[in-house]
Amino acid sequence: MTTNQKDFLTFINGRVMPYSEAIPVLRRINARSAGGYYDSARTFGGKPFKIRQHIERLFNGLAYSKIDTGLSISDFESISTGLIETNHSFLEDEGVELTVTQTVTVSRPESADDLPGVDIAIYCEPLDVSGFARSYVEGVQIYTPNTYPEPKGQSVGDGKSGAVQVLSLMSNAQGHITECRGANFMFVSDGRIKLPDRSNVLPGVSMQTVLEIADYLGIGVDEGLYNQGRLYDADEAFVSSTRYCLLPVATINGYPLGDSIPGEVTRKITSRWKELVGVDFVRRTLDSLDDGLSHA
Repeated sequence: MTTNQKDFLTFINGRVMPYSEAIPVLRRINARSAGGYYDSARTFGGKPFKIRQHIERLFNGLAYSKIDTGLSISDFESISTGLIETNHSFLEDEGVELTVTQTVTVSRPESADDLPGVDIAIYCEPLDVSGFARSYVEGVQIYTPNTYPEPKGQSVGDGKSGAVQVLSLMSNAQGHITECRGANFMFVSDGRIKLPDRSNVLPGVSMQTVLEIADYLGIGVDEGLYNQGRLYDADEAFVSSTRYCLLPVATINGYPLGDSIPGEVTRKITSRWKELVGVDFVRRTLDSLDDGLSHA
């Protein structure tokens, strides 16, 4: 990266401090624990995208668990945007984007007489594109772990060191596809987007953006219960997530999908997304590589 994250300012329980000072505090409160609540947004051209929607999603989870942070959604938004603005000024390369993450964890009491507390951490990181950059051009590989083994020699998740990005697609107890680990999944048949029933998935802000763009472009969306067999006849498919927005799917269980990567609908949605944020994030991401894909 072109900047040292240790210089970034971080919000911890009402205090703002350099990230280097916050690291031991983050470890102590276990800010990255799966037992807490968190959400993350990213910037385009240094400006946060739909950050309030991300924080609202976080607060939905907190409300469900009856966790009171003592701060409002607007407080979280103000702190987050302030950190982004300040930390972006530290970047040596203005082309580097940031992510901002808000975490809320319930701390364990040190004794039986103590009440559990709530720890809040809000911090920025440079957006690392190395794990997904190639997938804009080459697509991701999807496999269904309940019916197909994990591809040999490849780790599931982001592609590192030039490896192909591999994602697992989950199903519910009835065998209907739901979502990928860390991303929402949709496929396209006869020019219409097929959206897995949202009662079976955790809808992401990026997934909602896809649906808004589809409505704007006049692309039909069918939400329903789909089994894995429907995927092999699909014209194309894609995954959506905050960091990369939208990535085309190349194969499902080793079976090539569609005639091109990305497919027509995926290209149209991605193109409109670029217009919305005023940044060609695909080109900018590919330009960060040194393997010739930037000229693809």
